[in-house]
Amino acid sequence: MYKVKWDKENNLVLLLDSTDDEITPPRPVFFEELDLLGFDKYWEYPKSEEPLLWNIGRRYYYKGECVAEARGGNIFESPKIKITEEGKNLVLKPIDIDLLIQKNISAIKTIEGEAIDFINNTYKNYKDKVDAFIVAYSGGKDSQVVLDLVSRTLSPDEYFVVFTDTTMEIPPTYETYEKTKKLYQKLYPKLKFYTARNERHSYDLWKVFGPPSRLIRWCCSVYKTSPQIRLLKSLFPNKTNLKILVFDGVRADESSIRGTYNRIEIEKKHYTQINSGVIRYWNLLEVFLYIYSRKIIFNKAYRYGLSRVGCSICPFGSPWSEYLIKKLYPDITLKYLDIITKYVTNLGLTNEKSIQKYIKEGNWKKRGGGGGVNEEKIRVDFMDLEEYYQISVKNYNENLFEWLKVLGSYNIYKNDKQYNIELSTNSKIVNIDATITDHTIIAQIPKNIDATTLSNIKRVFYKTAYCIHCGTCEAECTSSAIIFDKKLTINNQKCLHCFNCLNFINYGCLLVKSISNLGSNMSKEENLKGFNRYFTFGIRSTWLEDFISKGDNWLTDNKLGNVQVESMLQWLKDAELLDIKRKKTNEFYNKMKKIFEINKPLFYQIIWINLFYNSSVVKWYLQNIKWNTIISTEELFKTLISNNVNERTARNGISSLANMFDNVPYFQEFNLGRINKQKRQRYIEKIGSDNIHPIAILYSIYRYAISKDRYRLTVSEFYREDNKDGGPYLIFGISRPALEKILRGLQESLKELIKVDIVADLDNIHLSEDIKDYSQILDYVK
Repeated sequence: MYKVKWDKENNLVLLLDSTDDEITPPRPVFFEELDLLGFDKYWEYPKSEEPLLWNIGRRYYYKGECVAEARGGNIFESPKIKITEEGKNLVLKPIDIDLLIQKNISAIKTIEGEAIDFINNTYKNYKDKVDAFIVAYSGGKDSQVVLDLVSRTLSPDEYFVVFTDTTMEIPPTYETYEKTKKLYQKLYPKLKFYTARNERHSYDLWKVFGPPSRLIRWCCSVYKTSPQIRLLKSLFPNKTNLKILVFDGVRADESSIRGTYNRIEIEKKHYTQINSGVIRYWNLLEVFLYIYSRKIIFNKAYRYGLSRVGCSICPFGSPWSEYLIKKLYPDITLKYLDIITKYVTNLGLTNEKSIQKYIKEGNWKKRGGGGGVNEEKIRVDFMDLEEYYQISVKNYNENLFEWLKVLGSYNIYKNDKQYNIELSTNSKIVNIDATITDHTIIAQIPKNIDATTLSNIKRVFYKTAYCIHCGTCEAECTSSAIIFDKKLTINNQKCLHCFNCLNFINYGCLLVKSISNLGSNMSKEENLKGFNRYFTFGIRSTWLEDFISKGDNWLTDNKLGNVQVESMLQWLKDAELLDIKRKKTNEFYNKMKKIFEINKPLFYQIIWINLFYNSSVVKWYLQNIKWNTIISTEELFKTLISNNVNERTARNGISSLANMFDNVPYFQEFNLGRINKQKRQRYIEKIGSDNIHPIAILYSIYRYAISKDRYRLTVSEFYREDNKDGGPYLIFGISRPALEKILRGLQESLKELIKVDIVADLDNIHLSEDIKDYSQILDYVK
């Protein structure tokens, strides 16, 4: 990615290897945007095809000088235009595109040459490892560039194009897709274009699921991932372990999260996909320069001021994009706005000003539970009775006996409305007695079954109650056994009973997760006990390393204030380094001090694992905030408040969490929580890391196993969305390929402690039952 500098004389920008006058890559500005914002009151300019000036953020530049700024603006209010002294009475001339390309042609040729080589090498490396290559097409500028580059590199029968229509696209996106498809099929008659689309329009499912949020991103699964996977499976109906390589246009400079992506990502988005970032390291200007140099069609929404083109309403959308889209396409925006307004009203806000304030400040995007979402009349209750477990279902949607097939085979003995179901699952026989009417199911589950089987049975009942054929289960099925065609069908011959369709999400159902008050458990005293005990102070590396050095002398030989000492004592207790009653170091401290002296990163990784199990602040953070998330401390605070947590408790707990990340460099190095300060806000970037010490991995697995009293595990269970009990992924965000590689290495180096079967469909982990105390693992540190 090149540096960018103004060419003030010619109102151009230049790509350079280095410069002392570097600027943020700007986007071109067209007359349509100027007209929309009312610049015609201040300037004279032609309605030219070429752009007229440049934009960085909210500022407009002409010949390298800031000539105007757009301030404010949101879905309800227009931005205010401020003309600078340099911008008064301007007469704008179109940018000379030919000269722009001429001055940057060397850089353009370099980046396009590298991209073509990358595509070619990627194709050669993976052509025998995947079933197909596709270009992911969105109708935006980046996917247009990727399609052009791939078409110049591969022959049209070596890949195909998939446009994922979320039904939330803006009109120019559909126009761009149709024009592009027509052009390319004329140039390359063999090139195939496909559209992936959910059969149900997003208007309908927004009403059912509730508005998507930054924490509950059901829309991506239902309208992006699932339709694409279902399409691909339909194109390869006989493949059970389908693998697709996707050439995508995701760029690192679009967000902090995307900046962490590798250029090749294996199973990052879905188990079927390998993602290849063709232009991962291009900047915004490089994309536009390539488009102009190749005379590529681009979405006309960019001419109105949008810097990114996607869904018309999105929980990650900016106030600027919301203003523009509502101004340009009010009919589309208002339909979603009506649903959001109803949701906010259900939360208890009735005053119009309060509702508008709630929406324009983006509070609907922070939804963490089902409050405000209409749950209709469906209900599932689970009761732990003295002699059996009882599951009661009212107004269910689907056929229980169809969903039961995913658990295993069964026999039914029926007497009127009474059913005895003899279910064979996980090599066990489970007898379920059920009373079933047209609207209710009451089932009795025996108590002599293990927790995993009980959980799977409960998930089947949730799916029976709430299933609306959204398609996510079908996409998660590795054997294509699940089919939704007006009604649900499970193919017994194809079903592997892998339980992927049950374990990919909380409750086994995406809808249940979205409409349930998942956050309500956060207000339970037992889950937030001690949330406020750190008095806003986070543990600090300097404090911790001083304690490790001084041991029992630390309490009388430190420079902390009284409140800081009390906070630190709690952190040390939660890190398991201190007997809090005696205020003395313990045997675990002795082991950790030795590790500290030979391997600091491992020391801090073990501390982090212990904090998960003992610190309610760290545990809540890891259990409730997804990996690859950027969230402000204010959003975290509001999430707690919205779930009836005391304001002081919430504020102190979140402050201690953020202060810990700010003051423990190793936690930032492991990407557990990187603090990014923007204006007066602190943002926490929760990314995760593959660079975790094998002993830390093993320690986390044994802590998980001992807590469950179970030494036979699977890799898959660590990656289940409902896993809140620990393990390497929940605690560190480690990718599955990286974890499996470490596990194989541990099997070679510590075979007395761990054996694994990671091949084909197996992912078993066998631990030594001789280990009863997880601290024993630390004895193997060399």
